[in-house]
Amino acid sequence: MDDESFLHLCRDACAALDLPDINVLGVNHQITVDGVDIGLFYDPFGVNDRLVCYIDIGAVPDFDREEILERILAINLLSGTKTSGVYGLDRSKDKVIFVQHFLYPDLMTGEILAEIFRGYAEHAKNAQKTFLDVLNNAPLSDLLEQSLTSSSLNLA
Repeated sequence: MDDESFLHLCRDACAALDLPDINVLGVNHQITVDGVDIGLFYDPFGVNDRLVCYIDIGAVPDFDREEILERILAINLLSGTKTSGVYGLDRSKDKVIFVQHFLYPDLMTGEILAEIFRGYAEHAKNAQKTFLDVLNNAPLSDLLEQSLTSSSLNLA
């Protein structure tokens, strides 16, 4: 992939998402899909065989903060062996994020990327209701499954 291919992919994805500015993702590296912030980055000088996607899952609650962060680490053990995506903490914004690497981006179309983004937005909303909710006492494997089941993603 090169810079022009990345910009073309971003424009096509924005068009497929019916965003008013089809250049926003390529220029700002961030869009909002169904209320969820999603970032997409390409590094032509570093690792140019992949795109890195960041999905904002949500703010870490002040109540039982350590338990939520512990839960996120444990969920990484469940999901990390099955996907290349992992959950983390964006310390500058105090938010849980999901990070996914897209290998072989030249094989991706804007329409496919748009569908992936829609699925990630749905997953982020489900994750907020499941494993960011300290009152949800279901086993971790159930929380992960609940966050993925109703979304169009199949990360598990």
